[in-house]
Amino acid sequence: MADITILPDKITITAYPGETLRDVLLRAGVALETPCNGQGVCGQCLVRVDSATGIPETPHEAISSKDAGRGIRLACRLEADRDMTVQVLSIMPDDDEIPILEGTVFSGESTEDAIILKKTDFAVRLETESRGDGAVLRYEDACRPLSNWKRHFSPKGLAVDIGTTTLVGSLVCLTSGRILSTVSTLNPQIAMGHDVMTRIQKGSTADGLRELTEAVQQGIRKIIREVCVHTRTDPLEILDVVVGGNTAMLQITAGINPEPLGHSPFNVDIEGGREYPAGIFHLDTVNPGARVYVPPVAHAFVGSDISAGMLICEGFFNRDKTVLFIDIGTNGEIGLQTEDRVLITSTAAGPAFEGMGMSSGMRAGIGAVETVEVIDDRLRITTIGDVPPRGICGSGIIDMTAALLKLGVIDPGGRMAGPGDKHKFSAEIAASLCHIDEVTAFAYGENVCFTQKDIRQVQLAKSAIRTAVDIFIRETGQDIDEVVVAGGFGFTLNPDSLGAIGLLPRELAEKISFAGNSSLLGCQRMLIDVSSRRFIENRLAEAEHLSLAERPDFMMAFVENMEFV
Repeated sequence: MADITILPDKITITAYPGETLRDVLLRAGVALETPCNGQGVCGQCLVRVDSATGIPETPHEAISSKDAGRGIRLACRLEADRDMTVQVLSIMPDDDEIPILEGTVFSGESTEDAIILKKTDFAVRLETESRGDGAVLRYEDACRPLSNWKRHFSPKGLAVDIGTTTLVGSLVCLTSGRILSTVSTLNPQIAMGHDVMTRIQKGSTADGLRELTEAVQQGIRKIIREVCVHTRTDPLEILDVVVGGNTAMLQITAGINPEPLGHSPFNVDIEGGREYPAGIFHLDTVNPGARVYVPPVAHAFVGSDISAGMLICEGFFNRDKTVLFIDIGTNGEIGLQTEDRVLITSTAAGPAFEGMGMSSGMRAGIGAVETVEVIDDRLRITTIGDVPPRGICGSGIIDMTAALLKLGVIDPGGRMAGPGDKHKFSAEIAASLCHIDEVTAFAYGENVCFTQKDIRQVQLAKSAIRTAVDIFIRETGQDIDEVVVAGGFGFTLNPDSLGAIGLLPRELAEKISFAGNSSLLGCQRMLIDVSSRRFIENRLAEAEHLSLAERPDFMMAFVENMEFV
C-alpha cells in the first residue's frame, strides 16, 4: 500500500489497493471538485504531484504538455499505487502565500459593530427552572424540558443556507436579535457533482444518498463548530434552526431519497412551512430539544431558499407594483409579483455563472476576476485581492462577456474572433487572441483564458433565465417596475452587463437592485420574527407555478435568446 501526503496540511493517508488518488483525497476529507463524479470528463480534479518522474500522465484537454511536465494530473485518473506528495489545485493557489477567500467570518462583539435585525417575536421561549440546571423550552404552542440546559447558557438560533456550491450559516442571539457570527464553506458534496441533477442521480441509491448526506452534514458541522468557537458559544445553546435550500438539497440533508425529483411528475417528499425535530436533519451537535423550521417549498425546483429570499425582497408582495425576483444560480429560480398574481418558476441555468465548468472558472476567492471594464478600447480587470488573475468567478464572467461583445471580439451570434482577425483590434486586444488546444481563446493573464466553449456555456445559461423572464412578461402583460437579483455574487454584478449580454431586457437595467444571499437573510428574519413564517406560508399558498418546458413557446424563445442582442 502507498502513503499519500497532502499539502499544505501535510496530511498523510494510506491508499487502499485499487483506489484512485481521487478516492484517497475524498476519504481524507479534502474538498476536491469532481463535477463529473470521477468519470474523467470535466477536468476539474487537478492536482500537482511533487517529483512526478515516473508518475503516469492523465491525458485531458485541461492539461497541456507543459502542465503535464510540471506534474499536473487528474486525481480521478491516477492510481494511488505508489508513495507521492500532492497539492490540490482547486483549493490551493500556486503562490503558497496567497490565502483562499473561504470561511470568511463576519461577527460583532458589541452592539455597535454587530449586525442588528429588528426584533419582533421569537419562535422560541425559554423558561429557566427555579432550582438547579435545566429549563423548559416553549416552541410556539408546544413545550418540552431541557435537562441539559446550564444556568450560564443564552438561547441562540442558527440560520443555514444549503447551497449547491456553498454552505453559509449565521448564529443569532434569541434575546436581542443580534447576528453574532456568519461563516461560509464549500459544500463538500461538490466532489460528487456540481449540479443538482447529478446529485439527484447519485442520491437515488442507498449508498449514494448516505455519501451525500454525510458530506453535507460534515459541512454543516464545520459551520456550527466555527460560529460557536468565534462567539464562545456551546452548541447546546442552539435551540432554533431555519434552513434554506433547494428541494434536492433539503431532502438529501434529511436523508430522504431525492429520486422522485429527477423525473416527471417531480414529487416532493419533504414538506415545507413546518417544524421538525433537529434529529430529522442529523443536527446532532445542537441542543437535542432544538427545532428546525423549513420555509415553504413551492415546487420541486423552487425550494425554501427562494421563499426565504422573497420574504426579504422589499416590495415583492406589495400588490401596488410589479416586482421580478431572480436568484441566479445553477438552478435559476424566478418569481413575479403583479397586482393580482404571484408566479414562480425555475430554469436549468447550469453552473457557468458560479464559475464551474469554465476553462478558468473558480469561486470568488483571491485572484478571481470579479469586474471587467472597457476603457479606451482596453480592458481594465479587477481581481479579488488585487493580485494577478488566477481565474474568473461569476460576476467576472458576465462582465467579461459584455466587454468582449463591446470590443467586437464576440459577435452577436457568440462567435469569438481568432488570431486571424487580429488586424481588427488594438495591439493589446490582438495580442490576447490565441488558440488553446485548437479552441479559439482570449487570454487575460498567465495560464488563464476565456474560450469559445465558455461563451457557449454563458449563452445557454443566460438564455435559460432570459426565456423565463420573457415568458413571465408575456403571460401577465405587465410592465416590470422593479427587479431584484439575488445570488452569492449579487452585490458585485454590473446591471449594464446583464443587459448587454441579454440576460435581462436592456430597459430593466436601471430598475435592478441586488439582494446578495437573500436565502440566508430570509432565514435570519424567520429566526427573530415568527410572524414572518406564517406570512410567507400564506402568500406562497397563492402562488402559481409555470412549467416552462411544457409551454409550446419555450424552445423557440430559448433558441432566439441564445443570441447576444
